[in-house]
Amino acid sequence: MKKQSGKRPNIVLMVSHDLGCHIGPYGNASAQSPHLNDFAAQGIRLDRHFVTSPGCSQSRSSLVTGRYPHANGQFGLANWGWKLFEDEVLLPSVLSSNGYHSRLFGVWHLHKWTLGSFDEISDDVSTLDTSPEGFADVAGTRAAEWIAGAASMEKPFYLHVGFWEVHRPFCGTEEQARVADALARGELPVPSYLPSTEPTLREMAELHQSVGLVDRGVGKILHALDQAGIAEDTLVIFTADHGLPFPRAKGTLYDPGIHVACLARWPGQIAPNTVSQRLSSNVDIMPTLLDAASIPVPTTIQGQSRLGVMLNGDAASDGEELVFAEKTYHEHYDPIRCLRTPQFKYIQNFEERPKLVLPTDIYLSPTRVSMADDENLWGRRDAEELYDVQADPGERENLAQVPELQTIRNGFRDRLREWMFETNDPLLKGPILRGPDQIADLGGRH
Repeated sequence: MKKQSGKRPNIVLMVSHDLGCHIGPYGNASAQSPHLNDFAAQGIRLDRHFVTSPGCSQSRSSLVTGRYPHANGQFGLANWGWKLFEDEVLLPSVLSSNGYHSRLFGVWHLHKWTLGSFDEISDDVSTLDTSPEGFADVAGTRAAEWIAGAASMEKPFYLHVGFWEVHRPFCGTEEQARVADALARGELPVPSYLPSTEPTLREMAELHQSVGLVDRGVGKILHALDQAGIAEDTLVIFTADHGLPFPRAKGTLYDPGIHVACLARWPGQIAPNTVSQRLSSNVDIMPTLLDAASIPVPTTIQGQSRLGVMLNGDAASDGEELVFAEKTYHEHYDPIRCLRTPQFKYIQNFEERPKLVLPTDIYLSPTRVSMADDENLWGRRDAEELYDVQADPGERENLAQVPELQTIRNGFRDRLREWMFETNDPLLKGPILRGPDQIADLGGRH
């Protein structure tokens, strides 16, 4: 497949809250994902796609800056006061300055100053997710209506759509009981890192209904592109900000926290039914989209374009098979950094903490309450963790102290430190204990 010459695509980026990869194309909630199943069949599914952080604002910051949270200033959640450094260059503004019209619908979850990077936003867009604009039914409907009118625009457009779902509280319906019964019969299995308790089964039922709402929102947008006759002129990406809102997922650097869906469709350019096993990260999305639009990638970008993989599959060589992720703050200070290769995950914990530091909504959830005696919640973390994710996909057996693996562990430790140095991570200088209004001198572009 070859990239078109002389014609820049419209771009649609859809981002779901807390979804991980819990959709049909990844073997989960398939009955609730008919539109996403079709979407995946029409393009490429990235099977090993990760985010830079298991927190909402932090992860989204990488999507629209192409930079890691510790480098762009988004150390924590926007609704806790954290914000990007104000000299960061955002994807919508780069596209707008190169002839695109940029438009936002739904959840954004970054500081209000960043809304100025769009040419157009809805009046009731909220940076704190408090508006009905963010719910998939509303955002999908409004985006679809806008697409119908935008089809006649002379400029190509960039449309960013954020869905509230599947964030807690889940948006269950009258179908919950039916889905819960199916879960109890084993027809819709619970993820292996969660207990198969009655509370978890009920919560998974509600989650599946939220997945269905996301799917319908996606379907409206894809249908609008088809009806407007611009599907072939539009590169569409669907992804999530981090893993599911359950213990050992959201807020952790284990795979359930940072492994997310990433689907892309560009008819005539991306071959249908393509699957990639190459590692990629959401820090790569911005350079990939700029590459597709034939716009030079700013030198400050820390990700790399994955357009070659999208257009040519895994035969394309696009650099080192390695991704990095981090956590500094969510509700609590919890400094962690990690790297992941196709076989190994290395995690360095910079402060002594319980095995899981949980956001309030997860801590108070019925699932967590049912796990009250689980040692995997309350035991102390090791300073270093090393997992063979091929042999131990659940990341349960820490190999960091295994004598035969010391060389591998030390190599990963050095490589992680090298990345932190290259990206000017202030954690190298000591704890990041200042508040969101006191971080201007911590690093980044300054």
